Amino acid sequence: MSFVDFKALVKKVNLKPKGVKEIVLEINDTGLDGKLNKLSEMIDQKVKVDLDSLVVNYNVTINAKTNKPVTEYKVDDKGIVSEVQPTHEQLEADLSLPPEKVKTRVEEEQVDLEIVDNFILSGLSPNYVDLPYDFANIVKRKLEGESYYKLANELEISSGKIVEYVDEYRKRVAASALAWHEWKEEQESNGPVESEVELLEVEDNGAEIMNDVQDEPLEVDESEVAEEDIDLSDEEKF
Repeated sequence: MSFVDFKALVKKVNLKPKGVKEIVLEINDTGLDGKLNKLSEMIDQKVKVDLDSLVVNYNVTINAKTNKPVTEYKVDDKGIVSEVQPTHEQLEADLSLPPEKVKTRVEEEQVDLEIVDNFILSGLSPNYVDLPYDFANIVKRKLEGESYYKLANELEISSGKIVEYVDEYRKRVAASALAWHEWKEEQESNGPVESEVELLEVEDNGAEIMNDVQDEPLEVDESEVAEEDIDLSDEEKF
């Protein structure tokens, strides 16, 4: 039995006569390296197809006045992501004022699936009462090659439901995942720089110590020098 997996761009879904649907995929030059012959063997054969999107689409609520997201995120030094309450909302809460009505609009954003899944696998993604599943375990096992059908049977739900739950969870954590990913990249990029700075400081301190030693005058005990001169003169007598 032949097996081929590859990444592609879904270009069209054409409706053909007699209820047939034609799906057109676009693959780059290297997408089928070493796989073209196997794919050719499948022409006019029945195949099973599982299509997973490589991006996560999610909605962001934008403040129409500031053109910034209503909900923003911060990441602490341990990688834990939390929501930042807008300044005006915090002020209203502190002063017990009625909330200001802010005009908003919803925009659709995209983030790479890999970024979202890495966030989920990190164990730092949030939990939701209405989605009571171990999504880190589900995503891990799916990436290792297990089918949604097998995972769904273990959870005693349908395969369609588990796909729906995973998609919904990814959408909910997408914005947090992006903030975490940017923090992680910043940490990795700053790591070597900090090491170089520390090394430079050590070298500078070493140079300062050497300079201090060279600048210090050599102290000599004159009494010891006198004793040595006396001993030398006694030896010369003999």
